[in-house]
Amino acid sequence: MESKFKFMCEKNKYTISATNTISLPVLLKDLPSEVVINGNKLILKSSFHVSLVCINEIIKKYCISVPNFRNLVVKDFCDFVKTNDIYLLNYLEEFRFVTENDLKTVIVICKVSNLDKFFDFINKKYKLKIEYPPTHVTLYTLEGKLGIFLIDANDIKNLTKSIPNPIEHSLL
Repeated sequence: MESKFKFMCEKNKYTISATNTISLPVLLKDLPSEVVINGNKLILKSSFHVSLVCINEIIKKYCISVPNFRNLVVKDFCDFVKTNDIYLLNYLEEFRFVTENDLKTVIVICKVSNLDKFFDFINKKYKLKIEYPPTHVTLYTLEGKLGIFLIDANDIKNLTKSIPNPIEHSLL
């Protein structure tokens, strides 16, 4: 089976998906295989990542008309991480239940290094006002369903609700 992600920037650290989302894969262990939130049974994802730059979603949300923006941002990202490593700093004790149309997920909010500086850089370079994304890891989804893009504070406000830690015994 072909992976949905391929490594980029000549490193085995960052990936890019078919939806042009630049991500940082992370490893989580010993999580329950399912949780029930608000009567919804959600299944543990088979792999985990922090979405760093959701290029297609940014283009749509911010109506970006910069020619070749996708390729420019990928190149900018790879150049940026040569001197500004982007890595997971920590998980916060902040879990959220996310719903959009027929999709439902559980996420944990996290912090990563230097991503704010990357967004400052591309905002200045392309004269944009893209908001720094709410960094998180999607832990659970409905069976057979995908995750939900969360690219700014409005998405957190409108699509999510804070929930108690659904995996109390697990160490994040």
